[in-house]
Amino acid sequence: MARLRYDAGAILPSEAEYLQSVGAPIPAGFTVLGDKPATAVIDKGGVKVGIVFFPAPADLTKPTPPAVGDAVAEAARKLRPSAALVIGVSGIGMLDEEAFLAAHPDALDVLLGSGLNAGTAGRPGPGGKTLFARAYTRGKTVNRLDLQQLPGGPDFAWKLGENFKAEVVNLDEAYPADPEIKKLFE
Repeated sequence: MARLRYDAGAILPSEAEYLQSVGAPIPAGFTVLGDKPATAVIDKGGVKVGIVFFPAPADLTKPTPPAVGDAVAEAARKLRPSAALVIGVSGIGMLDEEAFLAAHPDALDVLLGSGLNAGTAGRPGPGGKTLFARAYTRGKTVNRLDLQQLPGGPDFAWKLGENFKAEVVNLDEAYPADPEIKKLFE
């Protein structure tokens, strides 16, 4: 995983157990999700980025309780003084992520979602304060968000083409496999 150069990531408890069972370490910078939000602050090019990892979903067949969203919003609020950008990372599914954004439209600057339902390249959430992007299924795409401005001030809103660009890159034959990375998965 170090060769993939992730700055941060999250894994489910079952994934952590599997890694432990085969004698593999949890990748550096990764968080094992629990039943409460976890946070991290990383430095990217001199910019402090706060990350709020949503708790592991208890049951994807049932709606996520509003208290989970409240806890995520509180964790984000606590990160604000130490971060220029606050990103949420979720696996609770699109419907629950949209419910979170409706209840907490300015808690996060960016929400990277995954789980059940559709993917999206990147679009402003309610009120334009949170940029919302979701992974597409089957791992055949990469979502790319280019933030051209850091959020700031009460009048800030995400506007496509003005302060961010969003792209979904299809990983097809136009992108040949990197032999070193491919070897990692054999």
